[in-house]
Amino acid sequence: MKLSTKTKSVKANPIPISSSQLKGTQWLFFAFCCYLLSQSFTVPILPIGPWALWPCFSDLAFFFIIFTFIRCRRYTTPLSLPNKKIFSIFIIILLGIILSYLCYLATAEPNAVGPPFGAFQLYRLVQYFSSFWLIARIPLTPERLQKMRQIVDGVLIFVSLGVFLTYAGVIPLSLITAHLPKVGAWQYYGNVGEIGTKGLGFVGYNHAYVAAQVMILLILRLHLGSSQKKDISNTTFLILSALTVFISESRSGFAAILFLVSLYLVTKPFYVLIIINMAWILPVLASALGLKGIELNSYEGSIIDRQLTVFQANNTDNLSGRDERWASHLAALDDNQVSWIVGNGFGSAIDRGDNAHMLYLQITSETGLIGVGLFAILFGMILFYLYKIEIKEKPFLWGTVTFLLTAVSQETFYPVPALGQFLGLYLSSVAIVLRTPYLLEESLRNSKGLSETI
Repeated sequence: MKLSTKTKSVKANPIPISSSQLKGTQWLFFAFCCYLLSQSFTVPILPIGPWALWPCFSDLAFFFIIFTFIRCRRYTTPLSLPNKKIFSIFIIILLGIILSYLCYLATAEPNAVGPPFGAFQLYRLVQYFSSFWLIARIPLTPERLQKMRQIVDGVLIFVSLGVFLTYAGVIPLSLITAHLPKVGAWQYYGNVGEIGTKGLGFVGYNHAYVAAQVMILLILRLHLGSSQKKDISNTTFLILSALTVFISESRSGFAAILFLVSLYLVTKPFYVLIIINMAWILPVLASALGLKGIELNSYEGSIIDRQLTVFQANNTDNLSGRDERWASHLAALDDNQVSWIVGNGFGSAIDRGDNAHMLYLQITSETGLIGVGLFAILFGMILFYLYKIEIKEKPFLWGTVTFLLTAVSQETFYPVPALGQFLGLYLSSVAIVLRTPYLLEESLRNSKGLSETI
């Protein structure tokens, strides 16, 4: 993820913070660490309310953050300038979406199925935007960032292990959701290992979500470790993540992780050589030990054959019916030309039989070109500040670019039920990456004294 031409990052000087202020926010930081830990198991834990709103550990951690923030608010820090500008765009987007949803409710057919989905999406956006604001107010010192990196390491390993264990059948998918009623999308989760994707792990019922969750954890981990010399561990996590996404059977995710790995390793030929050697040494070693090969098959056939279809995007047989969904949403827009400008209403996409399975068409279908314009402004701003602030390989910048590219086949940055908690974790990570750097006053004085002595 390092361009051949050197790019300059604007590295802000750390702002001193007192030990009393850090101590005053220790419970808030603990709640945020719980939120990071909650990303290791994002399957619902309680069947309360509609199936799409069944709470998981991440939801409980979010309310824990709110509770601790209320108690610690006088010790929290203001938003950084980038986060402040991004949050102002969030407010504009939220107001526009509320207006779009209300207009949709006023004109929707009595038998329309979209209103509940629109309400769900609106709730999730409020939750995720709030998470961004709350987490951006937590003072993060190098010591706290180090603890966060260790947590993300553990979560990424646990999520990857879960995907491999469910794929191998060691942990049946039906066991993971045995406490949940067979309602909504979750009625298919337990049986999907017999008729479809097996490598879902403890993430959710959609393999695109599994791949996206692994990738967001990966780029957050790479960012948190970018100030240290961790090439070996970074490369190890890249390989682990690539194998996990491969097993998940998400073709868009596999294309994304290959792109990300290539960008990262393009300036590290030594590690490329290690990976190539491992590719032939491990099978030989397994054969010498008498181990049987892993059966890389799904209900559609070979996983290898399935993943290789990412290089045949022009073949409609590989689109899994997406071309029909795209045509349906385009036809609905053409039926009323005004819809191209303002959309058919927030939550209305499901009225066309299914979501668009393309982020940009999904936004246009529900909120029109006005929504697309606001989305472009938001992510243009995010990319600009990531480019300016991130150092070295800029993993979060290139990870975001990768998500935007693969969004042509899924609703990556849209609060649909199938993508679970991904958008919330992504926005929370943006708040971390674009943070104001803080350093304990004692540490800052010691570093200044050392520099003066030298």
